[in-house]
Amino acid sequence: MIHGTFALGAAVVAGPVFGDGPAPGKRPLPEVAFAPPADDPRIRALVSEVSTERMRASVAQLSAFSTRWTLDPDFPAVEDWVMRAFAMNGSVADRIRLQPFAMPGTLTRNNILSGNPSDPRGVILIGAHFDSTSEQPHRLAPGANDNATGVAAMLEIQRILSTQNLDREVLCVAFAGEEQGFIGSTACADVAVAERWPIELMLNLDMLGAPALSAGAPVYIEYDQGNSRSGNDASSYQAARIATEMAGRHTDLITQQSNIYGSDYMPFEARGVPCIGFYDGGDASPHYHHSSDIIENVDFGRLEQVTRLGVATVATIAGLAD
Repeated sequence: MIHGTFALGAAVVAGPVFGDGPAPGKRPLPEVAFAPPADDPRIRALVSEVSTERMRASVAQLSAFSTRWTLDPDFPAVEDWVMRAFAMNGSVADRIRLQPFAMPGTLTRNNILSGNPSDPRGVILIGAHFDSTSEQPHRLAPGANDNATGVAAMLEIQRILSTQNLDREVLCVAFAGEEQGFIGSTACADVAVAERWPIELMLNLDMLGAPALSAGAPVYIEYDQGNSRSGNDASSYQAARIATEMAGRHTDLITQQSNIYGSDYMPFEARGVPCIGFYDGGDASPHYHHSSDIIENVDFGRLEQVTRLGVATVATIAGLAD
């Protein structure tokens, strides 16, 4: 069940919301009631399982590729790594699949999916892009924070929640082609429309471990404040309120709410899916989109705290079965 008054609409795939034309312009915050979810000791126990060392290993292995630029001829090796990582999390083979899409020219690349996107109970989609870029992407783009940290957090959230009996399916999607303009996530959103996936929320994880640039620098909880669609604003706001509540209960993060922008949630928002994101403000870092985005410049304490937030938020919204 979904706690409090939070209700993500099944109309996302069944009704006119998913596929209407755009309604441009920034809109005011939706006037919706919010009842904080009850403090659940089971969620506290799950949050305590977050392993910094597992995430450090994931970031180390991903950033060890000389580049994860989607156009690199060796990029399929990165796709293979992601598939193996999902399998090591206990996801059985028939729940992991490649989702091919066309890049400019003749290249075909793949998103990697783990979970059942058509689960009739409803789907919470966790997304993180696994490609990278830099000032010399064809040669050196380690992408430790952008976005090996997001992939590591997604894998850790999946590992912890995969053992739980949830009321909704948690679908994890690793996107390629983000740095070329959300090509992979756009392809995925198109498939979601065509196949009528019952997505109730998309949580995007993009850059989670940049060291704070100043004392008290926040981690951002992003939600839809009026982008392409209006019908998903209220549910996005409710999810962000829940995430903010979870941050206060289960982390020592300073959080700030902000608008979604510039990452893989945008194609889903444009198709009517309620979306939120977690983001560290790292695009102001000197290492952003640079070959110096290496593991030594990742704050793993911060990454651990954001991943604790992810576990608590997804468990709350997906619903721990009674």
